[in-house]
Amino acid sequence: MFPGVKVNVSNGNLQQQIAVLDAVPALMVTVATVALQATATEVYSLADAESKGFTEADEAFAHRLLEEYYNELGGKQRLIVYGTPATMTMAEALTASEANGVSKLLRAGQGEINLIAIARKPDNLYEAGSAFLDADVSAAVTASKSVGEAMQNANTPVRFLIEGRVADASKTNAYKPNEATNGFAGVVLGGTDDDGSAAVTVALARACKYGAHVKLGNGRNGALSVSQIYIGTDTYEEREDMETLHDAGFITFMHRPGSAGYYFGVDNMCSKADDHILVHGRIIDKAQRIAAAAYQPYIESGIAMGVDGSINATEAKDIEATLESAIKASMSDQISQVKVNVPLDQNLINTSMLTVEVKVMPLGYLTWITVNLGLAATL
Repeated sequence: MFPGVKVNVSNGNLQQQIAVLDAVPALMVTVATVALQATATEVYSLADAESKGFTEADEAFAHRLLEEYYNELGGKQRLIVYGTPATMTMAEALTASEANGVSKLLRAGQGEINLIAIARKPDNLYEAGSAFLDADVSAAVTASKSVGEAMQNANTPVRFLIEGRVADASKTNAYKPNEATNGFAGVVLGGTDDDGSAAVTVALARACKYGAHVKLGNGRNGALSVSQIYIGTDTYEEREDMETLHDAGFITFMHRPGSAGYYFGVDNMCSKADDHILVHGRIIDKAQRIAAAAYQPYIESGIAMGVDGSINATEAKDIEATLESAIKASMSDQISQVKVNVPLDQNLINTSMLTVEVKVMPLGYLTWITVNLGLAATL
């Protein structure tokens, strides 16, 4: 090589840094590279991901999802990517041992991860079944519930966006996510390729770009960055059942009259309870993390008792005020009201256990708007 000066020209420096609002996201995705399997890799942009092995040549599926994520995000942001082998189903990844699976990912995230997208590119030997959906989808929804419950009990709650992989687009769907009684998971249906996959990272990016109280389909945030959506091998426009699929509880796509492009419909979760939409679950999760942090100074500390052995009323009011102040300070524009109550009839002397009731009133959402329109002789 001749003597000279070598200049390395970098790319992506003009991308804005997206502030971390309420999401610490992760992606569990199929990878072929052994070194990326069972490993949590932090990436901050598509170029950074490529430099760490997630190239289009070596990891086409993961690269596509990462590209969709950062295109929708419109900037740089931390994303933890966890690689799984093609032989591992999504359900297996959610129930795997500490050595390989969601447990290892969550441990690597040190309690910070609160939103995980899961997608899979099966190997050629995999049998997806003869139904509309891959059987792995419902199995993953079931498996994610125990994980969500365990993380909630540990005060590090997490929600899942599961790929609604289509096995046979010609079949009529029989699975209804909203009947699965699992508010920790939502099933994303519809992808940018006709391989049956789903654009889970587009939904993930929408959740990460805005606060926990902002719905995925918020019209003020404009259309999505995707140019074509497929349901299995069908284009979105070829399907006549998209509204039916939406009403079954999938997080899926829609066109809006008068607007170009695609939007998300309701951010449905696999539940009909309080957390039946993603924003409600994320608000609950954020309030829980704040409350748990605000409780820390009280753990193992002494507290005055009333003459009848119940908690002192002044002490109870102090705890209520502390928690309400902490939640309002971080969530004042994300909730309607918050109320904390410390019942006075608690026997702390014998149990050393304090029960506190935290009630959070979420925002209302204009999901359906009815306009009464008609002609009038006079106005």
